Amino acid sequence: MILEGNIITGEKSFYGTLEHEGGKITKITPLGEKKDHADLILAGFIDVHFHGMGPCDAEDPQSLNGIRKYAVEKGITSIAPSLSSMPFDETLLWLKTVASIVKSGQQDGGAIIAGAHLEGPWLSYPFRGGMREDYLRKPTMEDAEAYLNAADGTLKIVTLSPELPGGIEMVRFLKKQGITVSLGHSACPPELFPEMVDAGISQVCHIFDAYDVPGHKGGIRLPAVTDMALIDDRVLVELIVDGLHVPPPLIQLVRKAAGPDRVVGITDSLQGAGLPEGRFISEGRWYVIRDGDVGRLEETGGIVGSSLTMNRAFYNLTEKFSFTEQEATKAVSANPAKSLGIRDRTGSLEEGLDADIAVLSGEDRLTVKKTILKGRTVYEKRA
Repeated sequence: MILEGNIITGEKSFYGTLEHEGGKITKITPLGEKKDHADLILAGFIDVHFHGMGPCDAEDPQSLNGIRKYAVEKGITSIAPSLSSMPFDETLLWLKTVASIVKSGQQDGGAIIAGAHLEGPWLSYPFRGGMREDYLRKPTMEDAEAYLNAADGTLKIVTLSPELPGGIEMVRFLKKQGITVSLGHSACPPELFPEMVDAGISQVCHIFDAYDVPGHKGGIRLPAVTDMALIDDRVLVELIVDGLHVPPPLIQLVRKAAGPDRVVGITDSLQGAGLPEGRFISEGRWYVIRDGDVGRLEETGGIVGSSLTMNRAFYNLTEKFSFTEQEATKAVSANPAKSLGIRDRTGSLEEGLDADIAVLSGEDRLTVKKTILKGRTVYEKRA
C-alpha cells in the first residue's frame, strides 16, 4: 500500500510517499517541500501513561480491550495502561489481565498493549497527588516478586519514590529485571538524584506534578529534583502537554533544557478523556472531566488526571508550545517507544520498522483520518 502526503519523521518533514508491505515500512520517497493542507503522515502515537480514555477505565480489567479499540480512533498504535496505587489483590488481578491480553496476540483491531505501567503503590505520602493514601505501601521484595509473577514478563514501567525505605534497593532490583524505573510522586532530595540514576532510575514521571517545590536559603533559590531531571541526560522526562498540569512556559523550558530526544509526551488521562463532559467514579470517589479542563474530584476540586488525547497532544506541542513537527513526533512516538523498550521495531517512520502509522487531516492537524497497525488499517474516519 502507498500513502501520499506530508511525511513527518524525527529528523525532517517533506511531501512524499510511504510504501508498506507485510506489516513493514518498505520505502519512503521524498517528492518535494511540504504542501499546504496535505494530510500529515506520522508514526502511530504511543501513550505510556494514562488511566482511561473515552468511555473506558484502564484500571478496570474488563475495560482493557475497550481501551484498545478506542485508542486507535486517536491515532494510537501502542499503549501501556497505567494503574494507580490500588489494593494488593486488585493490582495482581489487573497485572494478570494485562498479561493475558499481551500474550493473546491482540489481533482484533485495537492498539497493541506493549505492557503494563504501575504508578505506585510505592509512593511518597506527602506527594501522593490524586492517589488514595490508604493504598500506598512501602517497597518490599515480597510484593515485587508477586507483581512480577502476575505480570509474567509484561511489566514495563514502575513509578516509585526511591527515597522511601528500601527504595533504592527496589530500583536496582527492577532495573535488573529489564523494567523502566520512573521516579515520581517523590520527595527525593535533589542531591540524591544522581545516585538514584546510577542505581537505575531512567525516567521521571509527569515532571513538575507531585514533587516538592524549590526552596530558598538565605535568599538563594535551591535546586529541586525536577531541575536535576532536566539537566541529567540519562533520563527520559514525562510531560503532560495539556497546558494545564504544566503551564506553557514550563513546557517550553522542558523542551529547551531536556531536548527533543528526552521528552515523553503523556496524557495521564482518565475515563472520559476525548468526550465532551462526564461524571465518573474511581476508587470510590466521584470526579468530573470536561474537554479542555483537567479531571477534578467533586468533593475537593483536586486534580486527578487529564482530558487529553494523544492526537491533541501532538497538536498542542506543535501549535501551542513551539515544538517542531519533528520534535513533536519524537515526544509522542519515538521517545515513548524508548521508554517501553520497543524502539527497535516501532515509534518512527523508518524503512524496516513496523508500519504503525497515524494519518492526520492537513486541514486542522487534529482529526485522525486513518490509523494503521502493522500494515493493517484498524481505524478510518467515515466521510
